[in-house]
Amino acid sequence: MGFLDKIKQQATDVASTVVEKTQETAKTGQLQMQLRNLRSEEKEAFEALGRAAFTLHQEGRLGEEAADLDAAVAAVKDVQSRIVDKEAEIAALKDEEPAETGDTVESSAEEVVDAAGSGTTAPAPEPGDTNATAGGERPTAM
Repeated sequence: MGFLDKIKQQATDVASTVVEKTQETAKTGQLQMQLRNLRSEEKEAFEALGRAAFTLHQEGRLGEEAADLDAAVAAVKDVQSRIVDKEAEIAALKDEEPAETGDTVESSAEEVVDAAGSGTTAPAPEPGDTNATAGGERPTAM
C-alpha cells in the first residue's frame, strides 16, 4: 500500500470516528434536553399540588378531603417515574460508548506549537460535562 493510500485510509478512519462521536454526543444532548423538560414538568406538577393543598388548607378541608389531591400526586409520581427512566436511558447510552483504546483522534494528533513557541494547548472539556444543572437535585414529595 502506498503512502497516499495510507493517508487516505487514516483520513477515512478519523472521519468515521468523528461521525460516530458526533452522533453519540447529539443523542446524549437530546436525552439531556428531554430530561430538563421532564424536570420542568415535575416542577409544574409540584406547583399544582401545592396550590391544591393550599386551597384545601385555607378552606379547612385538607384533612377531610385529601383525596382531592390524588390527581396532583399521581401527576407528580408519573413525571418522577419518567425522569428515572430518562436518567437510566442516558446512563445506558454512556455505558454503550466504546471503551478508550488509546486509538483516538487525540492520541494520533501531533502537537501544534503556537506562534510564541510554548507548545501548550488548551485543556479538553470533561466528558459528560455539558449543561450540568446547579446541584442536580429535584424536589422531593412530603
